[in-house]
Amino acid sequence: MRFAEEMLLLLLDEKTGYFIPIPEWKMSCALAGSVLIDLALEDRIDSDLEFLSLIDPRPTGDDLLDPVLQEIVEDAQVHSPQYWVERAARRSDEISTKAIDRLVKLGVLTADSGGFWTLSSKVARSRRYPVIDGKTGEEIKSRIMRVLFSDEIPDLRDCAIIGLMSGCGGMRAILEPEEYELAEERIEILTGIDLIGRTIGDAVRSSYRPPGSIRSVQRRPIPTVGLFGMLSSRTLRSGNLPKFMCEKSKELGPIFQINAGGRRLVVLAGAHLNRWVGRKGRLHLRTRDYLEAFQQEWGTARSIASLDGADHFRMRKAVHAGNSRDVIMDRMDELLAMARGAFAQWGIGKVIPGEWSCQRMIGDQVAQLSVSIVPSDILDDLLKFEYRALLVHVHGLLPRFLLRTPAMKRYKARVLELYAQIHASHSPAQRKGKRRDLVDDLMELHQSDPQFLPETDLGFAFIAPIIAGHYTGSATAFAIYEMLANPHLRDRIVAEADALFSDGDPVAANLDRSAIDVTHRFIMEVLRLHPVVPVHMRTAMNAFEIEGMEIPAYSKIMIAFTAPHYDERYFKDPDTCDIERYAAPRNEHRQSGAYAPFGVGTHVCGGALWTELQLTLNLLLIARHLELELVPANYKLKISPFPKLSPGKSFKFRVVRHRHPLKAAARA
Repeated sequence: MRFAEEMLLLLLDEKTGYFIPIPEWKMSCALAGSVLIDLALEDRIDSDLEFLSLIDPRPTGDDLLDPVLQEIVEDAQVHSPQYWVERAARRSDEISTKAIDRLVKLGVLTADSGGFWTLSSKVARSRRYPVIDGKTGEEIKSRIMRVLFSDEIPDLRDCAIIGLMSGCGGMRAILEPEEYELAEERIEILTGIDLIGRTIGDAVRSSYRPPGSIRSVQRRPIPTVGLFGMLSSRTLRSGNLPKFMCEKSKELGPIFQINAGGRRLVVLAGAHLNRWVGRKGRLHLRTRDYLEAFQQEWGTARSIASLDGADHFRMRKAVHAGNSRDVIMDRMDELLAMARGAFAQWGIGKVIPGEWSCQRMIGDQVAQLSVSIVPSDILDDLLKFEYRALLVHVHGLLPRFLLRTPAMKRYKARVLELYAQIHASHSPAQRKGKRRDLVDDLMELHQSDPQFLPETDLGFAFIAPIIAGHYTGSATAFAIYEMLANPHLRDRIVAEADALFSDGDPVAANLDRSAIDVTHRFIMEVLRLHPVVPVHMRTAMNAFEIEGMEIPAYSKIMIAFTAPHYDERYFKDPDTCDIERYAAPRNEHRQSGAYAPFGVGTHVCGGALWTELQLTLNLLLIARHLELELVPANYKLKISPFPKLSPGKSFKFRVVRHRHPLKAAARA
């Protein structure tokens, strides 16, 4: 392994799923120093306390080292180690990203979609790394702790790592205060053993970036769009918030602020800002504030959506299995049966309200697959109460008393009934012999740590997936519209569905990528064009500087992560429904930070793969069984932007005929 990889492993906090924070400039210098030490060990450079010199200009063949080596080769002058530490520190994001990616590929780290990392189960269990270059190795933390707290003669490599970590403050960060006090003298001795390591470590330790108060760079003011600028936008009036954010980012830059109705929001809208949020957002942005009152309305103090840091990571791990696509794969026959039951209720010749019908269908599926109940009409009451609570507490568009009307009180009472129904159905006796679901995982966490997940927070945790199902229902409605509005794509989806169901209902083994390729790419395009949740709201918990602008603490932040979806720099003809953009050689969705239908940062949707598969299967089943038409035939989509992006209530369709009978077909 390279020094950068082992430094990051030393700093990995397995409780939080992230790296122990080190002051940003110091960490950047330490990563730069790690590359320089590796170059010294590769006999490309040499260094003493005053000068760093080039020995061999040939590339090492390692993309972690060669960019810095090339800079040294191209510079005709000889500089101090500190000069090169500070210069290479500008590449720190690149160095850390490559190092983490390599650790994942090696099977040392396991990545989570929210930007969390954990040691792979094998490494965590054995405390040894997998075979690399024909060798296996002891896990770095165990190795360094043994060196620090024994009389063992250390390897020079370990001395260099300790020197780098000491120089950036990392040794103090990974040790408890009492441990550091015991090891401080030995750390000092070990740091001085290796000359190269000591030289780079000293350079890291002495590197200095002036504080903001005496910087010479003039901060730029944040451009502002006011209420008139919003109301005059035809795009915003049409409800297309992602496209509006894209247009404003082109006009004003990727960071601007909205000042409307006395509310001031700082907007981050750009692919590179999506990447910034993924890497550094957790250090500066907090989720809790905008959801606090909404959650209290449901009787809960905390939820996975409002948690940050170690608590959020712990909750994500606890619900990972219950939110995974494996649930759908294992219970696909149930999902298909529920979808066919919904189709039967739609009937033939009736005009079907688009979004409501899809939300009802998807909500039933999610309720049975996630929490193992048949919710009946209680879903409608839940949906009405949720929408009103969002408009009151999250968007601030309605006064609070509108949540206290007789109807809303009745809906809320039904929600409390649902809490009790789910709880009662998950006793050990009731669950015996049944496939484990999300509620089983939540109950286990509650029983093992009732302080972390108390009874007062359980109810909302139970129904959160059903609420998420409402959003998936809206996405299903968008998919039906786009399929009917694009006959050439509808024909391809129908052909794929007929092939998939030709021998009877598919099983999990039949759902390889090639079998559902067209429909899956179509769903990806629908999620690009119509992301149901187009922005994240956050609070700046720590001030930060970005793009030459200072964002003060307590600022309200809107992360417009879907703005790049309508940027022609990333997506050719972005207003066009084009599924070829997700196939080689275009692969437009793979441009870093450009395609983000499920969010960015630590709160990226943990059920993204579930959602994609559920959408794909439902659309395939619709294509197999139903011939649909828009009502009226020339209907053009209208979008409602609150409390989420939804097809307008005017979106309706009619079932013309059943292409195939609504019954399960056994495989031939």
